[in-house]
Amino acid sequence: KLSHASGSSLEVTTYGAHVTSWKLPGDKEQLYMTSQWPHGFKKGKGIRGGIPVCWPQFSQSGPLPNHGFLRTSEAWEVVDASTTDGVPSVTMRIGPTPESRAAPGWAEAEFDVTVRVSLLADSFRFELEVANNAEVPLVFTGALHTYFAVPDVKTAAVRGLKGRKFIDKVRDFQKFDEAEEVVAFVGEKVDRGYLQTDTVVMADGTGREIAISKEGWTDSVVWNIGEAEAGSLADMGPGEWQRYVCVESGVIDPETPVTVAPNESWLGIQTISCKL
Repeated sequence: KLSHASGSSLEVTTYGAHVTSWKLPGDKEQLYMTSQWPHGFKKGKGIRGGIPVCWPQFSQSGPLPNHGFLRTSEAWEVVDASTTDGVPSVTMRIGPTPESRAAPGWAEAEFDVTVRVSLLADSFRFELEVANNAEVPLVFTGALHTYFAVPDVKTAAVRGLKGRKFIDKVRDFQKFDEAEEVVAFVGEKVDRGYLQTDTVVMADGTGREIAISKEGWTDSVVWNIGEAEAGSLADMGPGEWQRYVCVESGVIDPETPVTVAPNESWLGIQTISCKL
């Protein structure tokens, strides 16, 4: 657990390097977590809520398990936990594992993935660095699958995406241009991958706004399961589909993945800040 002098806090587990809580001063939780966490959690499964690390594959866009193999790994190691100039942070790393060696196309991959999370009063920074230690290029997609808590998804909206091209999974992965100033939620499933985006803002309808800015990550995903399919998520409690909006920073298009040259590295940064 990271604690800032302002009263903000953040919790991250070594299972998947997964952030499970972010509270602002006054103890107000900003991230959605399933009501089944942690008592109903089963190892080998992804954690529903918080910030899953999806790597080296976003969604089901390739031959690997959904969202890759890092989010379900217990092999993450804490290599540093410290406070510098009043900013608490934690650093975790992972290299090849039996799971990665068994993954299609990854048997010979040599990599180090490092996660650094730093906490401020009303924001936090999530860095994901990928080092390619092999003599061949390392190619991947991925995302930081952030679940924001909202009082009612139907009053929430996401802006900053007008004019961007997006892949709509609800409409057979067709590509469209976003014509609206805001992406709204009316109870139906929303599952869109916006390409080449800048800072995105999620407003929950109460005056609270969260800005999601990024470096390295090129794309943004907006997702809510909707009422009709909510029952398909066994790890989400009744009615909880109304209590979250996912706004994710990623590189999601398998046609334009990240390619890391031999003995080089790549850095993706997501900074999340809140204005009440």
